[in-house]
Amino acid sequence: MEFSDTRYNRQMVMPQIGEQGQQKISSGSVVSVGAGGVKSPLLYYLAAAGVGKIKIIDFDRVELSNLNRQILYTTNDIGRYKAEVAAEKLRMLNPDITIEFSTERVTNENIDSMLGNFDVLLEGGDGPDQRLMVNQFAVDNQCPMVHVSAQYAYGYVFTMINKEDPCLNCAFPDLPASRKGPVPVWGPATGIAGVMGANEVLKILLGKGELARGYLMSCSNFQNDYYRLPIPKDPHCPSCGAGK
Repeated sequence: MEFSDTRYNRQMVMPQIGEQGQQKISSGSVVSVGAGGVKSPLLYYLAAAGVGKIKIIDFDRVELSNLNRQILYTTNDIGRYKAEVAAEKLRMLNPDITIEFSTERVTNENIDSMLGNFDVLLEGGDGPDQRLMVNQFAVDNQCPMVHVSAQYAYGYVFTMINKEDPCLNCAFPDLPASRKGPVPVWGPATGIAGVMGANEVLKILLGKGELARGYLMSCSNFQNDYYRLPIPKDPHCPSCGAGK
């Protein structure tokens, strides 16, 4: 494949990327469970970088309260499926890549067909139970997974490549079974976390750079503090422990 000087040139001239690196990005595939606050900038940057295939899964519709942080959407999109709108926006940004979308809910029955055969999985879901189900899929299939989240003014990112790494259940062992009410979130926190997540995905596809394996990258956006919080792998974890 020949690459346009005008689209990818600024990253291809980086010594870490070059033509070979761009080929890896453009042959890569990513599936995203969710297309909300952190996924909005994340997906934009993956499409802009030229990731060859992106699948977006989200059964939610755009609401007015989304618009302080979910920058894929506008007021005119209210009431439409997020996945459909996101696919349209990413195709407009980069018509040279493949964008797929689904408005189905991921379940135990369809998870293999929905998430299988992708190079990287962007973890997400409608509540903790579904997120743990997606996490379990990644553990069982040894699919590289990137977790990106934000609440209040904090953003969080970590990466799991295989069963040797701590998983979502190790990182958040007290993840509640249910949550009442909306989660407070500062718009810029979702943007910063999303960009950090895009950086992780692209490094996975390139096979270069340090990944957030075994630790949680955390940014406190009112204090301008950035932390590496170690995530110990729990040998008794119900998702990835020795008994699995």
